[in-house]
Amino acid sequence: MSAALGLSHRRRLLDAELAHHGPHFSGVVLEIGARRARRGGFRPPQIGVSWLRLDIAETERPDMVADLQHLPVRDGSIDWVVCLEVLQYVASPDAAVLEIARVLRPGGATVVSVPFLHRSDGPTDRHRFTETRVRELLAAPGLRLEHVAAQSAFFGTLANQLRQAVAHVPSRWARWPLAATIRPIELGLIAADALAVVQRSAFLSSFSTGFLVVARKPGERP
Repeated sequence: MSAALGLSHRRRLLDAELAHHGPHFSGVVLEIGARRARRGGFRPPQIGVSWLRLDIAETERPDMVADLQHLPVRDGSIDWVVCLEVLQYVASPDAAVLEIARVLRPGGATVVSVPFLHRSDGPTDRHRFTETRVRELLAAPGLRLEHVAAQSAFFGTLANQLRQAVAHVPSRWARWPLAATIRPIELGLIAADALAVVQRSAFLSSFSTGFLVVARKPGERP
C-alpha cells in the first residue's frame, strides 16, 4: 500500500482492534514478524511490558532471528504472543500455532490476524483463511477462542481492493487524482458495511478481508 494514499481499510480495522486489546498486554510479550518500519498506527506499550521482537530476517534487527515454526523460546515463558499477518507465509500454519501454544504460559493469550479476501503479495504468500479455518487452527492445540473479528464485510472488502488497485498504479501523477476520485466511493462502501441489512445477510457478511482472533491458553498463571 502506497504510503501517500494512507492506510488501507483493512489496516485501519486491525489498528482499531489492537487499540482495544493493547491495554491488556502485560508481562513478557513476543511479537512475531516484527519489522523496523511498522505498518499502521499501533505501537507497543512503553510501560509495564517486556516486548520481544522476533523476525525471520536478520536485516530487521529483531531481538531474535527465527522461523515461527521453530521458536527459540522455552515452554510456558510468554504472557502474550502478537502474530499479525504472518501465518500466510509459513509452510505449516498448524506447526506455527502449535509453537505459539507451547511458549504461552497457562492463562497467557495470543492475538493473531490472517488474510482472507486479499491479494497475494509475494512468492512466499501461501495461505488464505476462512473463519472456520482460523477457528479450527487456533483451537487445535487447545487454545480457547475469546474473540473473533471479521475485518469488514462485502462492501468494505470492495473498498479495500479498490484502494489497493489505485495504490499500485505505476505513475504517481495518475495515482493521486485517482485516489481523490475514488475516496468518496471508498467511504460510501465502508459505510454500507455498517447497515443492518448487510450485517443480517449471510451472503454479504460472509465476505471479509481477513480476521483477527484472540485466543487464550487454559490454566491459571503461576
